[in-house]
Amino acid sequence: MIATAWRVTGVGFSLLVVLTAGLLYGTDPAQTSFMNSPVGDLTIGFGVRTDDLTVLLLAVVGVIATCVQVYSLGYLHQRPASYHALVTLFTAAMVTVVIADSLFLLLIGWEVMGACSYLLIGHYWERRDARSGAVKAFLMTRLADVGFLFGIFVLGVGAGTFRISELDPAQISPGVLTTGTLLLLVGVVGKSAQVPLQTWLPDAMPGPSPVSALIHAATMVAAGVFLIARLYDVFSASDTIMTVLAIVASVTMLFSALCAMAAVEVKRVLAWSTVSQLAIMFSGLSLGTADGRHAALFHLVTHAAFKGLLFLCAGVLLHQVGSAAFVVLRRYTRRGRLRKALPVTFATMTVGLAALAGVPGFAGFFSKDTVVEAAWHHARDGSVVGWIVLVSVCVTVVLTAFYCMRLWLWVFFRSPALAGALGAFEDDDPMADLEEPDTSKLRDAPWIMLAPLVLLAVASIGLGYADGVQLNWVLALVTTVLALLGALPAYSLWSRGADPRPVVLEREFGVDTAYHGLFVVPVRWFARLAVGGDQDVIGAYVRAAGRAGTLASQGFRRLQTGNVQTYLTAAVVGVVALAVVAGVISS
Repeated sequence: MIATAWRVTGVGFSLLVVLTAGLLYGTDPAQTSFMNSPVGDLTIGFGVRTDDLTVLLLAVVGVIATCVQVYSLGYLHQRPASYHALVTLFTAAMVTVVIADSLFLLLIGWEVMGACSYLLIGHYWERRDARSGAVKAFLMTRLADVGFLFGIFVLGVGAGTFRISELDPAQISPGVLTTGTLLLLVGVVGKSAQVPLQTWLPDAMPGPSPVSALIHAATMVAAGVFLIARLYDVFSASDTIMTVLAIVASVTMLFSALCAMAAVEVKRVLAWSTVSQLAIMFSGLSLGTADGRHAALFHLVTHAAFKGLLFLCAGVLLHQVGSAAFVVLRRYTRRGRLRKALPVTFATMTVGLAALAGVPGFAGFFSKDTVVEAAWHHARDGSVVGWIVLVSVCVTVVLTAFYCMRLWLWVFFRSPALAGALGAFEDDDPMADLEEPDTSKLRDAPWIMLAPLVLLAVASIGLGYADGVQLNWVLALVTTVLALLGALPAYSLWSRGADPRPVVLEREFGVDTAYHGLFVVPVRWFARLAVGGDQDVIGAYVRAAGRAGTLASQGFRRLQTGNVQTYLTAAVVGVVALAVVAGVISS
């Protein structure tokens, strides 16, 4: 009964967010403040605002959250009450971030999202990887949020206000502006899993697939892009910050795309893809122009549709087949059984991957090209940042097309060069001698799970035409050729039954191992040192004091003999001793 109530509440709240976005569409921008308290020369309080950006993000969050809640009705049956309650709170926290006109109100939503993500990633707490992934996400994002908190204070005190709508970069000294925005950027990098705090997001995949869809598509990781877009005048006023953002975004998009090329699990490929696509959005914002901001937000909207779709499709594979990893799916891909047994999932996942790869006609093609065009215009004016962004995005287009094609072919098709298992695992395949599994009972997911897939698939196509973008068709042709250059090697490798994964890519450049050596090992060593000091030093003093008291009490107990003659003798000896001491002192 409780679970049903929370399911209804979750779906209803998500629909309410969509309805709110519809009602606010076209209204004049407005701000409202409440609970204001003067503290010296500052006023600390809360405020909300409505404008075009608020409406846009509310619509994205509401639609994705509704799809996730409806999908979860058929997907998740383990502890559903707590799950739907946390998803609803997670959505409410993102809504708080979106409508906030106060840095403190935004911080509340920001932190509540972090807490909810920890609980949702660790929903299957019986699994060790889920527990470790949740703790890793919590620690890395909380570490970054320390900088975020200090950034709020630096900017607020420097500007004389904590109201976002009243922050005027012209009234903030350049040093304070750069310091404050840099500290905020630390929080953004952590929340959106950008280099060097990118490793928590792929390790969060043991959580339920609908949670992954919500985190990757519309809430937590997208909050960083939204924050910079909301404070764009403040961030773009510092050339240093724009340069730092461009470098971080360029390194991240290439690093994560290379990791996605070698990932084996479907959800892990999609996770690294999210990191890369967020970096493309940040690269558009780093241009510091209105076109760059528009391109980044356009890509944020389209990415929400096709990435939410892809994670929900991965959830169907997990739900129906038993695993979303190539290693297990290969039993079904030997004869292309999955695309025949799961036709709706195959069709919708094809749409999602096409949008992600930037295939012409799909939403990702239009939004990605707006970023490329904005970077080209900026680079043509002689901007170094523009050239960095342009080259990075173009190379990422090639890499993205490669891992999308690789994922699509290996999951749904049987390589003509293989008679059995996947080529990369053929020699050590533990199932190579097994007969083909019986797929007669393998069916597509129930329609309560497929309906959100169809809706998001339509959005993954239609959103590209909703913005009315006028593309530079020369640049569009260039990016299409680049995508083909990435897809063709993936097809060639698949057709030859080869799936080579260089060790450095398979190990994701050894970043996790390096972090373990640099941070985890020293922290554990200091923890053991602290425990040893507590037990062997401080504890020794405590134990010695207790032992001394025990020994003293035992000694005094022995003096209590009950013999009056003994007591009188002791008293006489004491008086004589005192007299002798007094005589010595007086002489």
